Amino acid sequence: MYQEKILSNGIRFYGEYIPQVRTASVGIWVKAGSSTESDAENGLSHFLEHLFFKGTEKRSYKQIAEEFDNLGIQSNAYTSKEMTCYYVKAIDSKLSEAVDILTDMFCHSVFPQREVEKERGVILEEIAMSLDTPDDLLMDCLSEKFFSGTELSRTILGPAENIRKFTREQILDYRNKHYYGKNIVIAAVGNYNEEKLLAELEEKMQGVPSGEKVNVYHLCTNWKPVKKEFCIHKDIEQAHLGIAFPGPGSAEEDRYAFSILANIFGGGMSSRLFQKVREELGAAYSVYAYPAIYYQAGALIIYAGISPEKTQVVEEAILNEIKIVREKGISQEELEHTKTQISASYIMGQESTSAKMNLLGRNALLLEKIISEEEMLENIQKVTMTDMNNIIERVLQEKMRCTGWVLPQEQ
Repeated sequence: MYQEKILSNGIRFYGEYIPQVRTASVGIWVKAGSSTESDAENGLSHFLEHLFFKGTEKRSYKQIAEEFDNLGIQSNAYTSKEMTCYYVKAIDSKLSEAVDILTDMFCHSVFPQREVEKERGVILEEIAMSLDTPDDLLMDCLSEKFFSGTELSRTILGPAENIRKFTREQILDYRNKHYYGKNIVIAAVGNYNEEKLLAELEEKMQGVPSGEKVNVYHLCTNWKPVKKEFCIHKDIEQAHLGIAFPGPGSAEEDRYAFSILANIFGGGMSSRLFQKVREELGAAYSVYAYPAIYYQAGALIIYAGISPEKTQVVEEAILNEIKIVREKGISQEELEHTKTQISASYIMGQESTSAKMNLLGRNALLLEKIISEEEMLENIQKVTMTDMNNIIERVLQEKMRCTGWVLPQEQ
């Protein structure tokens, strides 16, 4: 049973009380990410996320870290293409302290200039690390090329030249532009006192302005990716292959069939690509597929890490499996087994309060509705062979395939 409440400044609260656990997780979700940035702003959402941990009016960054650690509180934040989340997980008896620190950071951070400069260096190192990690580099470039022409093409970290130029005033302006009540969701899951938590949130979040309207994402209905291929050479030993096909957004009904299709291709050891590329050919250690689903659009992503001499063999094997599914479809047995696998994985993943809080917050923020565990499992089980044939026809279009390589330097 979910609790719903709107605070006086428009912040929406969603909670699930679970009395049999000893922990609670609380997250503050903001509808701002790389999709809400302009090209000139790209990287600001992530930069801002870092700075919320760097000191408030009454706590230094060291005090924040020490209080979290001394109270045994887990805390972190992350930025995605469509949202930013700040969260804590604590034992039930320390939840009030955890919420006090979290809300203090969110409402009363002071963003000292010296910390802006220090964090600028940290983020530049993060970007450098990503550029030096070939699979990260591949996925960033694949997303940029594949989603070209849409807001989803921007990277979360942003380009280094932007990070070097951002001023403290730009960062504060960006916060004021997106961090307001109607654009924020708070999600809580676990053993907590609803009346007490709501009273604390009402008091501690009252300084957040209500704002006028929620940021709105729209389906990329006019976006039609075209077939393209790119190649990047790096001083590395292994070759990395990424393939993307277009898929549905998170508000579309066929996202469940889409997730099943991705799982059939590369979601486990019995998947088609794992069995063909790794077990039968012995041509790759890591090969998998997953659905990247955003509100605006989605993508079927396929990845393989390969010895340079086996690149052609692996690419041909993957494309052949795609062709087989496109022309012959899947079996009823594959469909039923995959439903069971996805359902079991989902249930196991929902065993922690933080995982449940993440799903609750995401759904509330992006879909503006709560999808219960029972509804989620029912939607997976309802997928039919007709649904699968429709999603195969929609997704596996050769004319829309984007292929990317990160290869060793040519000798």
